[in-house]
Amino acid sequence: MAQNADVLVHHHDNWVQIELNRPDRRNALTAPMVAEIAKAVERANADDSVHAVLFSGAGGCFCSGLDLEHVQPGESAITAALAELHSRLAELEKPLVGALERAAVNAGAALALACDLLVVGQQSFLMIGEASMGVAAPHNVAWLLRKYDVNRALQLALACERTRGPDLLRLGMASHCVSEADVLASARELTARIANFRNGGGTRMKRAIHEHLLGK
Repeated sequence: MAQNADVLVHHHDNWVQIELNRPDRRNALTAPMVAEIAKAVERANADDSVHAVLFSGAGGCFCSGLDLEHVQPGESAITAALAELHSRLAELEKPLVGALERAAVNAGAALALACDLLVVGQQSFLMIGEASMGVAAPHNVAWLLRKYDVNRALQLALACERTRGPDLLRLGMASHCVSEADVLASARELTARIANFRNGGGTRMKRAIHEHLLGK
């Protein structure tokens, strides 16, 4: 297990778990933390022994967004760090699973939306609330438009409401909805199962889907 104070990278036989590790702040993001996540994603993408990646948050919460005690939306450092992270996520060829426990808010919601498969709890929720704060949500919008449609983007980004696990499943934004206590274990099991597909089948399939979308 490679360790950084705010980000833990747990190495398994053929997959890695990137764990946000600020449970006392509900895993709220700082610029250095975002930069460290981007490095972990880049390393996982370059490692031929890694066939899947799991995002999770320590302490039973996925991510409450930016830590507003340390950063403000629009500041150059956090803006650049988030742009780099989401660029690395868009380039990630390995299947990405998310364990959405409790909450994924604003910048945390963008991380959840970046996941190819999202395991959510019955009471867990995703919320895109930047509009109510008077700021844009470029990464949330980018993932919504990339994966869904304009109507879905407008509904989620303008309503600024909590969308809970069962509704995320119904909307096709989550792949699995389980009890709160089972989210992380279910996400780990799913990640390990995909990582064990023959000949890196998960990576091959994700690459083929992206190539088709790009018209290659």
